Amino acid sequence: MEVLAAFADILAETGENEPWFIEAKDSNPASELQRQMTFLSMIGQLGPSCDVLAIPNAGKASDWERIQRWKEGARAGALDLLITWSVDLPGHGVFLAEFKNGKSMPTPAQVDRLNRYYRQGHCCGVYRKPETLIAHLRAVGAPIREARI
Repeated sequence: MEVLAAFADILAETGENEPWFIEAKDSNPASELQRQMTFLSMIGQLGPSCDVLAIPNAGKASDWERIQRWKEGARAGALDLLITWSVDLPGHGVFLAEFKNGKSMPTPAQVDRLNRYYRQGHCCGVYRKPETLIAHLRAVGAPIREARI
């Protein structure tokens, strides 16, 4: 449970009521996709032993595609990223993250999903800055090296 204690320290930074982290809104005009792509590039360089799986968003699908995705296991509120690393390392090797642009907030279905993951003992949160997610992953034990400038 020391990982959740470390995550609780991160959560204390937000001052929010959610039990999981949500990054403050910002004025950066970058889209959610741009922010997520930057994170993917960073994690590939700094944490190559981490595995990142993007969960497709069904929001822009046709009715037939949404039904097909439901049959395949897609559910409302699915977060953008599943990040894993070896269970031999701290943090039990699982982190779930949602990226948002500077103004958007999680949907009610995403809030439900975040609450479920948190209750299950998983680290999870809503991010706007790739650097913040990298720092949080490192703080809970993901094998991510410091960036060299």
